[in-house]
Amino acid sequence: MKFWDVDYSNCNEFFKLAEPKDGCTKTIYIIFLPHSVMKSLDKKVLLTTPYRTKKEKYEYWGSNVSGFLRYTYDKQNSNGLRFLKKNIPEIDILEFPSQKEYRKSLKNDYDIVGFSFFTYQIPRIKEMVQEAKKENDPELWAGNYGALTYGMEDIFDKIFVGYSEEEMAEELGTKIDKLKHPMIVDYVGTPIGIRGFPLGVLFTNRGCTQNCKFCQTPIFCSEPYKVPIRSIEEVIKNYKQVGVNEIVIEDENFGMWKKHTEKIIDILDKHDMNWYPMTRIDLLDKKLDDWYEKGFSGTLIGVETLNQTSLDNIEKSIDVQKTLDVLERLEEKNSFVIGYYIIGFEEDTISQIKKNIRKLNDYSLDLIQICIITPLPRTPLWEDISEKYGIIEDDWSKWDTKHLVWDHPNIDQKDMDEVLEWGFREAYPKTKFFKSPVKYYLRKTDRFGHAKTQMKMIKDFIISNMGVEAKLDDENIDYRETETDERKSKISNVSQN
Repeated sequence: MKFWDVDYSNCNEFFKLAEPKDGCTKTIYIIFLPHSVMKSLDKKVLLTTPYRTKKEKYEYWGSNVSGFLRYTYDKQNSNGLRFLKKNIPEIDILEFPSQKEYRKSLKNDYDIVGFSFFTYQIPRIKEMVQEAKKENDPELWAGNYGALTYGMEDIFDKIFVGYSEEEMAEELGTKIDKLKHPMIVDYVGTPIGIRGFPLGVLFTNRGCTQNCKFCQTPIFCSEPYKVPIRSIEEVIKNYKQVGVNEIVIEDENFGMWKKHTEKIIDILDKHDMNWYPMTRIDLLDKKLDDWYEKGFSGTLIGVETLNQTSLDNIEKSIDVQKTLDVLERLEEKNSFVIGYYIIGFEEDTISQIKKNIRKLNDYSLDLIQICIITPLPRTPLWEDISEKYGIIEDDWSKWDTKHLVWDHPNIDQKDMDEVLEWGFREAYPKTKFFKSPVKYYLRKTDRFGHAKTQMKMIKDFIISNMGVEAKLDDENIDYRETETDERKSKISNVSQN
């Protein structure tokens, strides 16, 4: 006997109203789940980074500086997994777990176990894959830059290339209407465990319009796109709510879209944020004065090399002299600067490397991240180096940009190791430990005055050492998009009936 008719059209909606027929006096709400959604709800998904031992705790400053008299930048969060969890909340994630934590999680009988990793982490990932197979033999997924490495298709059932919130949601039978930006809080502190201030991570765009030969980004994200303004404004408000006033913008190239960038800077300025973008020399040269007036407090920038021939060969499209001029202007404005610097170009010799690092050290960079040029898989540099010189390192754990992995014409692996260690010492003299906080204070007082700056620094110290994590836990700040009244009403009716 038929009591009601159901409209099955537009089955993307979860809630369908069954219209009552004659003789039926109750309004009945029925939940119809599309097959794809039913399928996704049947699958348990775990996404994880590589596990770490206690000795392997990653600390950014410590990986680029020799010596104890330095600052620390603890990076214990996975940006990619945070975005996936924010946009697909049904999944579980592990961020740099211990081996014990990883093994315990596998006991939950996940249908899918996915791994987010870089090339140098492949040996550890292979171990974790074997453990997953022994425990439950789940479907295996791979993502992040390491998934671009040759041979990964033989290990994993599915590989996601690029930022994959929408692709993963589709694979799981769900849909993302708007990309949501998660809160990601890191800390700047000292090796003895005392923190100075919290740092909120922000992404305003994805991908890069440049095509530097050494970079995997054009392959990883072939079509650059913007993060929605609404999502950016939401997360900035959330950072402010928990007392985070320093924002590091980890775009590959902040400022690619003029109007989009201007809107973001206005939002940051409105909330009195101090911000530090990863950007390009040529763009910073044009925008430094304007950005400074709206809270720009420093930058993460690719110096790469002081050899113009090397810059031209990797198609970096910047001028060495312009780079040095911009560094001088940044120093005048007491801006905090992390410079990315590469050694080991085919033209390099040991003496030339030392000469250029000494010259660069004449400028007020707070940290120089020195890397050895590495022909990462699927880049144009991989093709060039492989054909011209040859790859000599088959241990993927050495592909961390701190080891020479190809047959250099002028420098062997042992000498490269030694000059890298020399660079760590030379580029971070003990005086930098004392100069950086002075610059930090002067920049803040220029914007806020002495009294307000001192109050902000005291508050940052207290929040860093006593409260951001507690606040996030206590207030259960998830910041999901507010459900519409109509949807809430439907949920209420279903639950009551």
